[in-house]
Amino acid sequence: MIKGLKSTNFNLEEVFRSCTLVDLTHTLESSVPTWSGSCGFEHAIKMDYSEGCRVQNIKMHAGVGTHMDAPLHFIPDGLSVADIDIHQLVIPACVIDISDRNNPDYKLSVEDIISYENRFGKIPENSLVIAYTGWDQYWLDSQKYRNANSEGGVRFPGFSANSAELLLERNVVGIGIDTLSPDGSDMTFPVHHSILGAGKYIIENLGNCSQLPPRGAYVLVFPLKVKEGTESAVRAIGIMPKELK
Repeated sequence: MIKGLKSTNFNLEEVFRSCTLVDLTHTLESSVPTWSGSCGFEHAIKMDYSEGCRVQNIKMHAGVGTHMDAPLHFIPDGLSVADIDIHQLVIPACVIDISDRNNPDYKLSVEDIISYENRFGKIPENSLVIAYTGWDQYWLDSQKYRNANSEGGVRFPGFSANSAELLLERNVVGIGIDTLSPDGSDMTFPVHHSILGAGKYIIENLGNCSQLPPRGAYVLVFPLKVKEGTESAVRAIGIMPKELK
């Protein structure tokens, strides 16, 4: 039993011994891919050990790296990052694998969701649905990850607007994807508008989703608690029973 825990019915050490943890978060550095292609993260030393200790400055876009979009990002009276209930940040995960499509223009469809449910059961309420596209393999190559076309637009997989509507019918807490946006190249952002408009959240730029099972894992996703924050970098961690590994 961990020192300080007094409950006789809860043994955290035992829980973690029986589980596998998966880091779903990309490391932040100045070369990470961003929507515009410009540097979205700066990390500098303000004071160093010769002065007693090392102190660093961080300057970044709120929506850089593995991050959360809160409803306030698109909805003027929506929930901010700080407003999201912590019970919606530790949630069961449903991972829909569309990595075999290998198409930057492919979008998760209603048919993909129905096929998933036929195999693994209906998507439960209050779950996070992750589209695993395999796009995270390009994370270290910003040009490939953004996949900009000749007009300057970006191209990568996403969710279809209809699939987002079906997931809202399932009353999920949010959606996640291993690309810059669940809307792919659609600059009208229908998925953002529907998901955030329903008070749900979006997690973008996830990594290592291939290590999660289709069902049975939980995801812990913790943003900075920023007042009136529209977006925030997160540390996202998957946790699953070892027999599902």
